[in-house]
Amino acid sequence: MKTLVAALSSVLVATSLAWPRDQLELRYAGDLAGPALVADSSGNAVHGAIATGGTGTVTTPSEPGRGPFLRFPGGSCTVAPCPQGVIRPTSTVTLVPGSEGEGRFVYGADIRLTEPPSPAAGMNVFQFGAAGAGLSQWKLQVDYGRPSCRWSDGTQVVLLPAGPENFQMTVGRWYRVTCSRKARVLFSIRVDDPATGFPLLVPRFQTVRMAGIMPTGSVVIGGKRINATQSDIDTDQFHGDLDTIEFGRRSD
Repeated sequence: MKTLVAALSSVLVATSLAWPRDQLELRYAGDLAGPALVADSSGNAVHGAIATGGTGTVTTPSEPGRGPFLRFPGGSCTVAPCPQGVIRPTSTVTLVPGSEGEGRFVYGADIRLTEPPSPAAGMNVFQFGAAGAGLSQWKLQVDYGRPSCRWSDGTQVVLLPAGPENFQMTVGRWYRVTCSRKARVLFSIRVDDPATGFPLLVPRFQTVRMAGIMPTGSVVIGGKRINATQSDIDTDQFHGDLDTIEFGRRSD
């Protein structure tokens, strides 16, 4: 198995990991399709409904060279009520990995923290399904400013951090974080500079024999839920900016 990982890793690091645009199921680049509705630019019209709570907002500021992006509520909050904001795609049927959950798929986002992350609460970026025995899930998170990807078929779990334990995202800098199921047994995370495409960390890989990943419920971006009685400790509210949020799958 180690020989397989080494061989596949060398190929994958040396080649572009950009997903073909025509195989994306969802792509949010910060544009709006209507009031409180984020536009899906993949061509599949899986637009994202913005939901907020407390004094939270999800806005679409713009910057030269980048254009519009999504800004989530600022300020960590460990005592409810808290400012909350998430995006829920209006359709999630296409965001279940193909081949009965055993196919290859990728998801990721450009991420920028706008303030130091809270040491008391996690921050979810993009997820489908919940963690727990018997539950399938794929997820990207930046808990405490450290990117990681999680996959589970309900029995086996892969939790893959992006770098060494002391790595933490720099506030104010954009990162491209990509999570991939490269093959039935091979999972990866990589962190790139979105402006150049060059890796900022050595891509990491893990092999696990995992069955189909078939999440249920709904996809959520920027947190777990909107709940006036819960704080960030319960909702994993993301604080900062997101852009080019993508999900794609391969059937070949």
